[in-house]
Amino acid sequence: MIRLDAARGFTMVELVMVMVLIGVLAAIGAPKLVGENSFAAATFGDEVASALRTAQKTAVARRRLVCATVDASSVTLQLARKPAATACDIALDGIGASTTAKGVTATSHTLYFQPNGLITASATGRETVRGAVVIRLDGEERRRIAFEGSTGYVQ
Repeated sequence: MIRLDAARGFTMVELVMVMVLIGVLAAIGAPKLVGENSFAAATFGDEVASALRTAQKTAVARRRLVCATVDASSVTLQLARKPAATACDIALDGIGASTTAKGVTATSHTLYFQPNGLITASATGRETVRGAVVIRLDGEERRRIAFEGSTGYVQ
């Protein structure tokens, strides 16, 4: 009589359980290895880009000047009171960005979004500006948010 040896290998249940355990460990361990501030830098970069796009759209939609002030840890937006005004004096609450994460910073800029869609270096709107807001984590560049004044494009 021929005797069959026991089958060798793993069952499907065992393989699935190992994959689930690896997935759980990766979900818990990956942020610890990468660092929580890495995610904070990415989130802050997304919020800055969104705030600048909102400033451009608000200026065009309301036909008023919108002033965006980007500093190391926040972006604030203000709206001109009147359509032809050259000063921003109404805060756009709830629109902007900020971070409290250690080591996450942005380059400082003051941008003026004109009602015609241009981005300028002054409230009078005479000279368009182009450049980038750079998001850094511990001094290392993590994201570059480019803006083109002559088209109003924010990337």
